[in-house]
Parts: sequence; C-alpha cells; structure tokens
Amino acid sequence: MENDFSRNIISLVSVACGKSKATMYLANGKIVNVLTGEILTGMGIALADDRIAYVGPESGMIGDRTEIIDCHHAYIIPGYVDAHCHMDYLHNPPSFARHVLVHGTTTLLSELTELGALSAQGLEYMLNVTEGLPVRCFFSLPSTIPPFPDIEGMDLFDISVMKRYADHPRVLALGEITSWPRIISLDHHILEKIEFASARGWRIEGHLTGCKTHEINALAAAGITSCHESITAAEAREKLRLGLYVMLRHGSVRADMAELSRLITDHPQICTSRLILNLDWSSPEDMMRFGHMNYLVKSAVECGIDPIRAIQMVTINPATYLGLDTQIGCIAPGRKADILILKELEQGVPDRVIAEGRLVAEDGRLLDTVPFPDRSVDKLRLPNWPSGRYDARDFHVQACNTTAKTVNFPVIRIVSKAITKRMDIALPVKDSQVGTELPAGLLKLSVIGPDATVTSAFVHGFGDRIGGLATSLGVYNNKILILGNNDPDMATATNRMLDLDGGIVLVQGNRIVSEVPLPVAGVQPREDISTLATRMKNMRKELEGLGCSLEDPFFTIHFLTMSGLPYLRILPGGLLDVVNRRFISQP
Repeated sequence: MENDFSRNIISLVSVACGKSKATMYLANGKIVNVLTGEILTGMGIALADDRIAYVGPESGMIGDRTEIIDCHHAYIIPGYVDAHCHMDYLHNPPSFARHVLVHGTTTLLSELTELGALSAQGLEYMLNVTEGLPVRCFFSLPSTIPPFPDIEGMDLFDISVMKRYADHPRVLALGEITSWPRIISLDHHILEKIEFASARGWRIEGHLTGCKTHEINALAAAGITSCHESITAAEAREKLRLGLYVMLRHGSVRADMAELSRLITDHPQICTSRLILNLDWSSPEDMMRFGHMNYLVKSAVECGIDPIRAIQMVTINPATYLGLDTQIGCIAPGRKADILILKELEQGVPDRVIAEGRLVAEDGRLLDTVPFPDRSVDKLRLPNWPSGRYDARDFHVQACNTTAKTVNFPVIRIVSKAITKRMDIALPVKDSQVGTELPAGLLKLSVIGPDATVTSAFVHGFGDRIGGLATSLGVYNNKILILGNNDPDMATATNRMLDLDGGIVLVQGNRIVSEVPLPVAGVQPREDISTLATRMKNMRKELEGLGCSLEDPFFTIHFLTMSGLPYLRILPGGLLDVVNRRFISQP
C-alpha cells in the first residue's frame, strides 16, 4: 500500500516529467536562485500541491485545472525565514502570524522566554495556538529561565521538562543562553542542557553580549551555534571566523544595520553563507510601520548590500542554519512551495504570497479563503498570581536607622533600552520611610515576587511625574513591576492591572489614564497587532506628557528584572549587582 511519502514522490516526479498536470504554474517571472546567486528568466515553476515539482522552460505539465499565475516579469523568491524571534512577547500568536505572512514570512523559529515561565504548559499553549497556521512555526526550548537559578531560586524549564519534547517535530533549538558565564564556569546544569540539545542535532542559540575572544572560543567549543548580539562589524566578523552563524540584528531591540552591514560592504569577498538578517523582536508599533522581514531586505540594500545577498540572508541562509534547507529556503524541486512575487527586489515587499502551494496574500492583504484557525485562550495565568489587593503601605520603603535624616541608597540608572548602571543618591527619611519626597528624575520602583510580597527600590531616567505605572511584563517569570512617584497611585495601578489578569496600567491622581490588557499569561493580548499598537501608542503619548523621554519605555521596564544584563536590576530578593552576582542590602 502506498504511504503519503511515496504518493508525494510519485506526484512530484509525474508532474516534473509532464506525466501529470501541475496544480499551479508560475509563468513570466524572474526567478531569484538563491543557491547560485543568479536571476533566471524564460523559466516557469510547476507545483504539485504543496511542493515545487519543476523549475525550467517546459510547460507541458499545464492542464485544464492548473492554476496559472502570470508574474508579469516580477521577481520570484522563496518565502522569508525568520530564524530567531520572540512571538510570545506582546503578541497574540495567530495575529502575529497573519501579519508576517502578508509581508512574506512563511517560516519562523520563536523563543519562549516569556511563556516558558509556565514550563510545559507554556510550550503546549504555543504549540497548540500555532498548529495548522499557514506560517510554519518552530520553537526553541528555554535554556535559562531565569538566567541564574541559584540567585532567583528556581529553574522554570529544567532538563526533565526538556526531555518530554526530545522528539517533537517543531522543536529545533535550545533557546538563547543569556547566562553564558554559567558555561564558562562549567555549571553542570546548563552543560547538561547543551549536551542534551547537541545529541539531538538542535541548534544552540547564543547571546554573547560582552564576550572576549577566549570566551567566544570557549562558547563555540561548548556547542553554541549562533549569536544575534553583535553591535559592530568587527564583533560579527570575529564570531563568523570562529564558526558561528552570525545574525545581523536590526529591529526594535537594536537597529544596527548601518554598522553591521560594513562586515559585507567593507569586505566584498567575504563569504556570507553563514550570515542571517534578523529582527530579534519587533514591537507592535514597528510591525505596523515596517512590516517584518521585508524591512530587513530594504534596510540591507539601503546600506549597500547587494539585493540578492540580502535575499539569501533571509531565505536559504536561515533555512540552512535551522537544518530545513531540504524543505524550504529556495526555489527548487522537492521544496515546499513557499514563494513570493515582488515587483521591486530592493524593497522586499511581496505583491503576492504563496504558502505551501496556495495563494494566501495579495496586495498587502490576507485572502479571505485562507484558513486561519485561532486557538487563543481568554486567560492563561502565571503560577503564584497575586489574589489579594494592595494598598499604599505595601510600597513603603522603611529605613533601618529610624533616627537618620538621610540614607545613601543605590539607585538603578537607565542608560539605554536594556542597559542600566548604578548610582548612589542620598534620600531623605521621613517618619522612618525612605523616598516619601523624591529628588528630580527619580521614581520608586517595586516588584511583586512569587510570594506576593513587594520589594521596592528607586529608578532614575524614566521620568519623574508618573503617579503609578503597573505592568506584568517583567522578563522571564513575568514579575509584576510598578513604578511611580506616589504610593497610592502605585497601589491603584497594581490592583487594576491584576483585575485585567495582566497588562500595563497608567494611573495619575488616582485616575486610570491608560491601560493595555494582556490577559494571556500577562504578556499577550487577545487583540490583533493593529489594536495593540494603537493602545501602546496612546499610552506612550501619555507617558511622554509625564516626562518619560525613553525610546521604548515598555521594553525598558521589561528588562529591569533581567538578571542576565548589567549592571543593576531589581528582583524579589532586592537590588542585584549583576556583575558581582550579589544582592545589595536594603536601607
């Protein structure tokens, strides 16, 4: 009896030889062959259902029922492959997939740095909610949630959970290892995860921020396969020389194409087969402005990279990195029929999108005939979600020395989107409390930990007129963060955010000014990207009016609990000196 595999082969061979008729035929296009770097003319592409059967000049496989697409001399390229994204953070996955598909992305690999906090439940949710979508969704298993379990007292996705997914067809990688010093110090827990992933042929995503040459060597030797954290062309070249796939990042986290493109433009003969263009993460607002992978192509070309090379770095290169190049990433027989038709190669914007042999998008919109199941849930709560209410007293900072008039307090100073430094400020003590009257530029910063208790400190650089801003976007185990200049507003914002089952709430003068509901584990909305982008844009305007001049305040607050980034962070255990890996005592 024929199985599906043999039937597929028979169909592909028969169409290629003209013995059977193609389901679809693309004619009159300029085929970008990413395998050779050529542009082929005078050739057509014949499909047998969801796969490419033939690429060449013959047309004898066209039949009465063959759907013929006249490309009108436009370019034909493979569907875009996003090799590293964060679909689980601030995005409804089906809405995310709808958006990226229209812009040409047909395959992606997502990290689980947020939903991974729910351990197997989070992964199961993401696998279920993306099942059957026209966009092929793969995942990496979280490697370090949180980065340093010895500090935060937990490993939310340990090796026992990983083993349950050893053979899952949509798990391809071990997620980015932000706590790479654990590898250098031979931490057996992280080495066990790396060994497990290597034995299964998974990719091992790197996060080599701040690494010196000997450390890059050590991490490559340990099995790290890629890094997306280079910020200079020299850094990228060094990692490339040492055998890593290098992702040139240009997105909402950092936009470094102008600098990173010099790796290619300054060295025209350099081999680019292990270079990948990458967004890392794109905010809802940026996705509405720029699209998705098409933006990387446009940006790369504007920085002087040859268009065909740019196309290779979002198709065959990421497909090869993920071990999927026999299935996707090029226009060649036997591959999945993920195909884009573009009038202008340099812009990267597809006029038509074909996914697995079906026309799914045209002129920037998804076709109504495309099945797009939405399995989103109304709510998905994190463990230990607070059930009580908070009042102003919960945010008081008590001074140890009740007779002191001032206390020298370590403060988190915001330097950039994700980087902080330490500054020490003498704060007044009144009625045994610190910070009842805050100096210019300072806000109180509080975190609610797994036991529902509040730990408070201070932050500089977020603006100082915000009454209360509460969010469930604390990185990794989605800690609840609250900042503000008065305790009553901070309590009101916190309680409203808890009532929403997660999100972002801004309160001023005990009045709710703006809110962004995120009821799915406190990090995902039910709304589509357009609605979410509008909500966030409106809140950003309110924050600007209250003195917040940060480029992306939501992203910044997200990383204030990130123990894998320097230099000072807030955790339920107190202020963490990341470099020295010790908590700084409270006053």
